[in-house]
Amino acid sequence: MQYTLARLGLFLVPLVIMIAIGVGWFWSSLFATLISLALSILFLNPLRARLSTEISKRVQKPAPDIDSDIEDSQIKSAKD
Repeated sequence: MQYTLARLGLFLVPLVIMIAIGVGWFWSSLFATLISLALSILFLNPLRARLSTEISKRVQKPAPDIDSDIEDSQIKSAKD
């Protein structure tokens, strides 16, 4: 959540500044996207690494549910 909010902030600040100084909305959004990309690569590495680790843990090791042992034993007894 922190990474997403940081990325959004890094996009919105340049966007608002460029719109305020009179740059068109298309060019403002394009430049704000490029600026936010560059700044996020430079400054958000720790947040990105932490987010990547959390996602990787969720994908690799799902949380066991209560019924898994019971279901496994029923499958095993059905095969025998």
